Amino acid sequence: MFVRYDIPDERGETRRARNARFGQPAPKPEIPPPAAHVWGWFWALSNRRRSGPEPLTYAEVGEWQRLTGTPVRPEEVEMIMRMDDAYLDETRKEQRAAVEREREKSRR
Repeated sequence: MFVRYDIPDERGETRRARNARFGQPAPKPEIPPPAAHVWGWFWALSNRRRSGPEPLTYAEVGEWQRLTGTPVRPEEVEMIMRMDDAYLDETRKEQRAAVEREREKSRR
């Protein structure tokens, strides 16, 4: 759900930014403080995707860990991968919804 608020539309504006522009609230995820660092790591890795909603790989996570010198425990790697699965699932839902909205517009 939160992903939908952070994907730019065809003009480059996110739903979160549009809501802010019109003074409307947008949901924010509640991240438990002990996991906040993993949330930050996930977004650092996610923002480096080369194209489209492709899954992060263990190789990419490992290379990021090696190059940045970030000590990541195995259970934190698994958290990143589960977060990525959820992110990809929501991204694909949003993409399908966008295609459907375009179909509806073209039918009018």
